[in-house]
Amino acid sequence: MRATGYLRVSTDAQAGEDRFGLESQTEAIRNFAKGQGYDLVSWYTDAGVSGGTLERPELQRLLEDSRTGQFEVVLVAKMDRVARDLMAQLWLEKELLRSDVEIVSVAEPFRGQDATNRLFRQIIGAFAEFEKARIADRMSGGRKVKASQGKYAGGGTPLGYKAQRGVGKYLLDPDKAVAVKRTFEMADEGLNLQEIADRLNQEGLSTAHGDTFHRTQVRRILLHKDVYLGTYSYGGLSVAGEQPRLLVVGGVLTFEERPWSIEANEHP
Repeated sequence: MRATGYLRVSTDAQAGEDRFGLESQTEAIRNFAKGQGYDLVSWYTDAGVSGGTLERPELQRLLEDSRTGQFEVVLVAKMDRVARDLMAQLWLEKELLRSDVEIVSVAEPFRGQDATNRLFRQIIGAFAEFEKARIADRMSGGRKVKASQGKYAGGGTPLGYKAQRGVGKYLLDPDKAVAVKRTFEMADEGLNLQEIADRLNQEGLSTAHGDTFHRTQVRRILLHKDVYLGTYSYGGLSVAGEQPRLLVVGGVLTFEERPWSIEANEHP
């Protein structure tokens, strides 16, 4: 039978060489396929993607290809590589079965559509979802402790800053901080959101992803005023942060030893 291998890891670290990594999954699937006489015709790999979502590029490609008869079996190292959400696992199994494609786990030999094997797969899926929730709880607790100390605990990074693995605070991004400086200067002059966006674009400045500014991005900068003043917020906590301040109460915007005078008024 023709088989495809599906690989998934949740984080950059797991995309390396640990026991849940891509290499160990690949080796387990290859050995299983050889022992069972499967012909491995393709591979699909989602690296650094949560098992709690179905919005995975390679998983979606696998589903599309399953409808064209390219393989009859999807091999995975463990069922939790397919999904860490029971409902998602059940949906995927049924969607593949519509094309007569079966998911087979190397580590868990509960295959087939009889009642007992379906039950065991559902139990495995329920435990995978439970473990995912426990991990999320532990991570949330640790992040809240970091946040209470004013340290970076994860999430989005406001323009003007950058996050780096292993560094417990926002780091300055001087090039993007120029856009922050200009935004607050122009807001103080009375320009509206669209006028600020147009002028930022005219001055050759860009968003964090290198795109042109629109009203939404300008508004987001202004709404992060507290962060630029030195406050760090996470999970309902608001404390003095360890990030470099871009705004100072009293009207001075400063970074890289360069001050600009602005007024500390409310902005649109």
